[in-house]
Amino acid sequence: MADDFYGYDDADAEPKGHDNLFLWTIFILLLVGLAFACWMGSFWVFGHPEQPRAYAILKKLKKLDAPLRFEVTAAPPGEFLTAQKLFERYSRYSRLELENENGELLRNYIRNYRETKKLVTYVTGHFVILDSADLKPTDMFPSGVVTLAQAEGFPQVVVEHVFTAPEGNVPALRALLQTGNPLKLERTNDLSAVIHIERVPDGRMQFTVIPLLYGGYELPGKGRFSLEPPAILNMVPGLPVMKGPSLQEGLNKFAAYRRNHPLPSASPNTPEATPAKHEIARVDIVEPGAPTPEKGTLPLPEAGIPVTPIPIPGQPTPRRIASAAPTPMRMASLAPTPTPHPQLAMVQPAITPRPPEPQMYAATPLPTRGTPLPQYSPDGVKMERFITAQSDPTLSNNGATWRTYAPGQAPPAKEVSLDEVSALADHGQSGERLYLRGEFRVTASGTSRAVLRDATRPDDQSPRVVVEYPAGAVPPPEKERFVRDGGRPYLISDIRRGADGVVTIYVREIIKQ
Repeated sequence: MADDFYGYDDADAEPKGHDNLFLWTIFILLLVGLAFACWMGSFWVFGHPEQPRAYAILKKLKKLDAPLRFEVTAAPPGEFLTAQKLFERYSRYSRLELENENGELLRNYIRNYRETKKLVTYVTGHFVILDSADLKPTDMFPSGVVTLAQAEGFPQVVVEHVFTAPEGNVPALRALLQTGNPLKLERTNDLSAVIHIERVPDGRMQFTVIPLLYGGYELPGKGRFSLEPPAILNMVPGLPVMKGPSLQEGLNKFAAYRRNHPLPSASPNTPEATPAKHEIARVDIVEPGAPTPEKGTLPLPEAGIPVTPIPIPGQPTPRRIASAAPTPMRMASLAPTPTPHPQLAMVQPAITPRPPEPQMYAATPLPTRGTPLPQYSPDGVKMERFITAQSDPTLSNNGATWRTYAPGQAPPAKEVSLDEVSALADHGQSGERLYLRGEFRVTASGTSRAVLRDATRPDDQSPRVVVEYPAGAVPPPEKERFVRDGGRPYLISDIRRGADGVVTIYVREIIKQ
């Protein structure tokens, strides 16, 4: 038995199977690498929705919302920059810095500014339209009109303003956005956000902007249209929309227009005559206090029968809002526009006129406008005019209108005093809606504007407040004192500090008289 035990031969045993540990190790490493790649890829997809492939994946997974419409009082906080400020900031960027900035700007817009604490860059200032073109499905925004505009007084900046609208509203947009028409983007009212920056080969800077309000607009007697947020974006063509040959074609078209329509030459002896132009005004669609829909087209109300305003003794007769043709074309805000129902014309209620001011007579009557001035002095020296008097532009608003509210019914906003608002002249406004309150004294009064000072301080120690009144409203007389509290505030539209250091606060009367 011992021989049998010691005589056991391993070679006679059955062969054992191989475990292939090397192959299993390679397979597990591949799975780990695949999991790591998926993990990193998910970070890239969710972190860069501005990339075409990532945008397509997120839309299929329903992880992205379409661009939404913002309310004026709930818009993302930002900073308002003029054309010169934009050029000074971004012209120093290198090519790589511009690429990173463009990615962040477009990424924040796609996410509806929900995942960023950075201030939104809004464009403000005066521009002139160079050219307009229809948006096509092959563009990033599939429907609407894109307008190329140049900053007045600073031609180094070109703005590409995108108006997204349904196809039925495109003809109305093209009819109103014509070459040579002025375009005004107001501070705190027209929230035109920058979503792309491009350096043009000739040294200019091109900024692509889009209005975050997507409101309705009307040109009295010409037409009306309404904007809507795009339901989907085509990320493949990228931005800007007008580039290369289309951009050069727009510049050449405006150059040809300017040759046929030269600017009036400024002469010290001849006052500049600027032809009157129509004005695009925002149409009130949403009732005060009602929520603004985040998607879709705002339904435009049907135009009613124009109503003749009631004349006010001692004041010029207001023009009909439905058929008036104001002077400069500007993009008014959705909030401060009037909401007359059911007609679009505003009727001025009868107001008791204030007593006439006592007349002052001079010893020698001055020549009237129709009386020619003498050509030669008594000594025979020829007299030439070296300066031309002009009316004060701060005391006339050309019949502007906007939404007014009953006392205590204005939209909620931050209220500031004269001391608090004066500090914003140096630090700049944050873009939020601000109301001005305080005790004021009228130092000058015109047909549609008034100049106020702090009633508790001397004039040289008080900021200058310029109040703009809507068409038909009667400004208070000079030397009148009154208090404006939270129930009857002024809407602040701009704050400026002059070369002499005096702060001027521009406000609007939004409370019904």
